[in-house]
Amino acid sequence: MKRILIIFLVIIFIMPLISMAQGSDMVLLKKHNNRTVKSYLAGTPIHLITVNGERIKGTIKKIDKDSLFINTYDERAGYTMWGTRVWDTLSIGLTKIHMNEVREIVKPRAGFSIIKNGYIFLAGGISYALLHLVNAAYLKQPVDGVVMAKAGGLIVGGWILKKTNKSTVTIGRRYHLQYVPLK
Repeated sequence: MKRILIIFLVIIFIMPLISMAQGSDMVLLKKHNNRTVKSYLAGTPIHLITVNGERIKGTIKKIDKDSLFINTYDERAGYTMWGTRVWDTLSIGLTKIHMNEVREIVKPRAGFSIIKNGYIFLAGGISYALLHLVNAAYLKQPVDGVVMAKAGGLIVGGWILKKTNKSTVTIGRRYHLQYVPLK
């Protein structure tokens, strides 16, 4: 019984040494005050724009020596034998991007982004103004300046939200990428 316990303990302590997996390195997106905004590891989805304007969207396969290896998917509408179209993945490619080639990282869509980016206020203000104009013309009444001012306020508020809310993080003065070797 004692012998089996010793063998079991030896196996438990030696197995982690034998089966150590080689993990991928890590890239951190940091703010100017060195605060980590997001960590990118192997298997993390990423959507970025390179220095020459190319958009790359895919899943990180591996990070090695300051380079991101990204699985990109070529998805297009293809035709079936009956002549209908179906959305399908045509090919999967591996793209190597150095960290210095990344110009912007596209933020993932968040909840209530239609409110934060101002589109709902723009649509509401324009619709409110059009509805008032159509009702005033149909009922043969004068256009109310107060109602048009409210609609204009909604449009201006939506426009300001649209201009201030960015959908990308620009790598430069405020944000930077930091390579962390884990091997």
